[in-house]
Amino acid sequence: MPISTPKHLPPPSSLPLSKTYPVRLPNINVNKLERILHGTIHQNLENGKLPLERSNKMWAIWEKDDHGSPCRKYLVRFSKDLPQVQLMSFPCSGNSWTRYLLEASTGIFTGSIFNKKHIYKTGMLGELAKPDDGRTLVQKTHGRFFKSTTLATVPAVLLIRNPAKAFISLFKLSTTSSQVTQISYQLFNTSKFHQLVPEYLKKWEMVAMDSLLEKNAPVHLVYYERLNEDPISTLRGILAFLGVPEDERRLNCTLTHLKGPYKREGNREFNPFTTEEQLLMTQAVNRVNQTVQLLGYQPLPHYSIIT
Repeated sequence: MPISTPKHLPPPSSLPLSKTYPVRLPNINVNKLERILHGTIHQNLENGKLPLERSNKMWAIWEKDDHGSPCRKYLVRFSKDLPQVQLMSFPCSGNSWTRYLLEASTGIFTGSIFNKKHIYKTGMLGELAKPDDGRTLVQKTHGRFFKSTTLATVPAVLLIRNPAKAFISLFKLSTTSSQVTQISYQLFNTSKFHQLVPEYLKKWEMVAMDSLLEKNAPVHLVYYERLNEDPISTLRGILAFLGVPEDERRLNCTLTHLKGPYKREGNREFNPFTTEEQLLMTQAVNRVNQTVQLLGYQPLPHYSIIT
């Protein structure tokens, strides 16, 4: 399938609101929803810290540091009696990396609904824990289009990434070996990729809209690009939402170990999308952007659809 030459598109904020997504905002009490969404989570602390489960299951997260490193001593362990909190995102939006940063900065395991054994084997022992057992800080999920659910009464950290970047990463992950760091442009010059783009876009938008409009619980919004640019400041915001006291020494160690085992190498900059696909992505970004601002959140970063 030939690919159209990319054309420059105006930023999302300058485009009209498309009617291709059902407009539900006029049918809800926006002020009431905003008050609910901007709440925070209460934690039952012990001596100013999250309680720890009496278990030998732990991960020495920086054990490979030099022996003189002050970070070698830090462990990640299970907690107890924690509220359930979803870590919601479209796939390949930085969910696993965010989990690593949270485990590094808090010393508490995160969980997942997917129970991936290869994740467990890397040291992320909360991967196989039950999402509602109160032992993990947040639990990874991708929403109702990915064999999971939004759970309206469960708080969430909603992680949003530029859809163009997420789609490229997801297609790369689903069609190549996990060991491949760079991909060929020709991989995307196929009907298979272009058939998937509309489905990807529908899911990307619905993950965000479901979390914002269907929740009856607090939602903290995190933009992957800002997490990447300023990880510690963004982490502080997540910890404040979760009701977790900051540990400055752990945060300093996190700052010097930002990548961890879960941040994939970036791809070469290229644009595999047709002009029509770019327009559809820009319209979807505009709808989400208008929704988050209406609900009192900061606007999305400027997403260059020309990647």
